[in-house]
Amino acid sequence: MAPTRLALAALALALASPDALASPQDRSAPIPDTNSVRATPAKSAGTYYAATGQFVRNGGASRFSAAEAIYSSTAETPYFSDVNPNFIGGAEFVVDDGVIPGSTNPVGSVTRDDNLVTSFDFGYCDLDTAPGASAWEIAFYESLAPCTSPTGITPTAVVTASGLPTNGCWTVNVDLSGGQEFCIGGDGGDGVYDDDLNLDAFGWSVRYTGSSTAQAGPRIGSDPSATDAGYSNPNGPPSLDSSGVPNNPPAPAPTEGTGTYYNPLSNCTSIVNPSAMPTPTGSGLLNQDFFYREDNSGGLSGCFYFLGYFNVTGTCGNADGNGNNVYSAFYMRILSSGACSSSEVSVPTSCAATPNSTGVAGTCSAVGSAVAADNDVVLRACDLPTSPAGVFGVFIHGLDDISDAPVVSGQGVMCIGSVGRMQGVIQVTQANANGVAELSTAAGQFDLSSLPISAAPFTIAATAGLTSYFGFWHRDFVTPPSEAFNYTGTCAVTWQ
Repeated sequence: MAPTRLALAALALALASPDALASPQDRSAPIPDTNSVRATPAKSAGTYYAATGQFVRNGGASRFSAAEAIYSSTAETPYFSDVNPNFIGGAEFVVDDGVIPGSTNPVGSVTRDDNLVTSFDFGYCDLDTAPGASAWEIAFYESLAPCTSPTGITPTAVVTASGLPTNGCWTVNVDLSGGQEFCIGGDGGDGVYDDDLNLDAFGWSVRYTGSSTAQAGPRIGSDPSATDAGYSNPNGPPSLDSSGVPNNPPAPAPTEGTGTYYNPLSNCTSIVNPSAMPTPTGSGLLNQDFFYREDNSGGLSGCFYFLGYFNVTGTCGNADGNGNNVYSAFYMRILSSGACSSSEVSVPTSCAATPNSTGVAGTCSAVGSAVAADNDVVLRACDLPTSPAGVFGVFIHGLDDISDAPVVSGQGVMCIGSVGRMQGVIQVTQANANGVAELSTAAGQFDLSSLPISAAPFTIAATAGLTSYFGFWHRDFVTPPSEAFNYTGTCAVTWQ
């Protein structure tokens, strides 16, 4: 369907009011967004690996399979806000906000005050038809007051993604593994809950950097009360009273990461919007449903809101005539694999691993703490065979690096000497559909006090000064079957 600009009476009224434009950064007098565009429903694009600049179509989720969402604004609408400077009316950039809760925040179950961000899901639309023309710069700000400009503030991280799909609306997972991970603190960076969004909020901005000449911009999420399972009525379809007013039992409390600034006041339930998707999504913890827009092309800069595009039945947003703003935010989900101390503690060796049937060589890494006494490590093998998905394998450990004279075996080479195998019942590991296999001390799958080696007593404890070498020995379905296995590269951890 060809995109169309929406011209609403509420827009004309707001522009006619001098008070509405007098202080554009005043959140009490925001400006309606005139750059919102309707397009087709979103599709999953795949995974973009920021460290290598590689985009994998239908690549699925992050390599960090144990990651959890620390911010989730994922409700769906078929709308986006045009920020393409190559198209008439495109903005310089837009900024959204929310809260990543720390350990003292009463909302949610997060028990840490900082997070290692390992990937994020970004929603956008790009209506150009040139393949791979879409590109974006996304910056994250650990502390940013809602609906204010980040100009002059050093971002916590800046991530670029290019060569992404066009001709529609997409969700892309941006994988930060391989050195692009960054740390972000909760409750505005200091981990202290102040009950003040000017102190507790974080922000993120999006700037279009592609070559498209059509409309393009971040996708808009909708009212969580119409899309979040945490807001739906658990007692079945609501009834209507004699006057036709919904007679609903009380809605459940907001689920973690889905509440908005207005919750739980919205009356936009499924009876109002029966076509709303029932998926467990939300509009971002403490997102104000306003956003900041910087426009250097002669347009207005300041605090904006979205008109009642999604809930247009007359009970939500400006469509109800009462001046209520639509409950919306930009689409963003931020994923963390743990605290900032849980970063990669291994370094790759010079082992010249042999490519497997995917065409690339598998890699090995250790994430967690290098302090042996912490016993907090996740072994991770990536780029494993994915056709068929779910190959089995075991992690191997040894005390010697033999990269200069590896053992040729199966389809590859083994670069670890004095090697032992983690082959217990709970240690034999199956890769996921993204070609990732993991083994965790926290899950009780192995212990640093008992690492396998080839000679008696056949185990050794990790101690300060000792260097361990890890790899992954895995199936790879090639011929002849007797040689249908391979090895990842090797990674080393020197224990503290």
